[in-house]
Amino acid sequence: MPPKIIHRARFVLTHPEILLENAVVSVSEDGRVLETSFLPVMYAQAGVEIVDWGDAIILPGLVNAHTHLELTRIFHKRITEFSSFTDWALRLIHERRTWTPEDYRSSVKEGARLALASGTTLVGDISSGNSWDALSGDQPRRVVFEETLGLDPGLAEPSMKKIQALFEQADNGEARPLQVHAVSPHAPYSTSGELYRRAATFAQNHKTPLTTHVAETFEELRFFETGAGEFREFLTRLGALPENWRAPGTHPVAWLDALGILGTTCLLAHCNYLNDDAIARIARSKSCVVYCPRSHAFFGHENHPIRRLLDAGIPVALGTDSLASNDSLSMIDEIRFLYALRKDITPEEILCAATVHGATALGFAGRLGCLAPGYFADMAVLTLPPGIKSARLKDQILEGAGDLHAVIMNGRIITC
Repeated sequence: MPPKIIHRARFVLTHPEILLENAVVSVSEDGRVLETSFLPVMYAQAGVEIVDWGDAIILPGLVNAHTHLELTRIFHKRITEFSSFTDWALRLIHERRTWTPEDYRSSVKEGARLALASGTTLVGDISSGNSWDALSGDQPRRVVFEETLGLDPGLAEPSMKKIQALFEQADNGEARPLQVHAVSPHAPYSTSGELYRRAATFAQNHKTPLTTHVAETFEELRFFETGAGEFREFLTRLGALPENWRAPGTHPVAWLDALGILGTTCLLAHCNYLNDDAIARIARSKSCVVYCPRSHAFFGHENHPIRRLLDAGIPVALGTDSLASNDSLSMIDEIRFLYALRKDITPEEILCAATVHGATALGFAGRLGCLAPGYFADMAVLTLPPGIKSARLKDQILEGAGDLHAVIMNGRIITC
């Protein structure tokens, strides 16, 4: 079968470990990769478009595995002074109370535009129930995680009914082939075990991923193990802590494991504070982790255990979190920041986290993250400085060489 489009560039990164020089990506009529090869194959027959990007590198479309697009517009650099994570969260909650559904939708639109314009073709987007209908037309692919929370077990059933209604409303609405619905119980410090169990069953029945924030701060661990500290004050102030709530007395990951939440379709966001037992449980369950390097630095957390997670064989994806704790939604900015920050992580591991592992974490393994036959032809094109060599190309890109020139989805140029 002849291709519909052929994209050529001086370099093609088909996989973080595989760099081709003077190569092409051939794309089928239905927008999937037919083949990648070293030498351009010129198709003279009508209907085959050849796009030559010249001195550039074609990468798989980048994956932002954890972000809150709905916080894009108002919160960029809005909350910069705070005394603790819970103080920051209270300020965020206060700001959000004045928002309308249209405020959320317009923020999602702006966040999606920024993500796509910076080479991201797939995002894991945490939603408070207002963002599914925000986008149409050209956009990054989205896994929309509908968030739910509540420490009172009695709220689990009505909470899941709201999630069910959001799924049903989406099924009955306009078809959105670039969006997938998923579910996100917020965090162990804000969500009952009963709600977690119901959310996990719901995700399994709908064959969709589940994500949750976990082990994000040291104070979260303290609260979960002893019931004391700033998180108790935070939840009490919000009226969200039931009188009969008792601290589980264990690490949140161990608690999630005992509930049966961990597994191949579970994505654990942040995981900034993990002990050896928690890492072993994540590895055994084959769960994925998403690390948000610049947000991590924004809150001044201790060194992230990404090296230990990778050494344990755990897929670690990358995310930007939101503009409430980051300067951009660009995954190019994110991977370059991580490269400068952590010299114990190789360029291949960083690029894998932003492509292959991100796609796996969001349920797109075998369809996105690489430029291999049968995969969606989602790509980012970076122009390169003249004379750049292949020997240290990945390092040089992560050091700052190369500017985003185009974003391609299903083989079609979206931005250029």
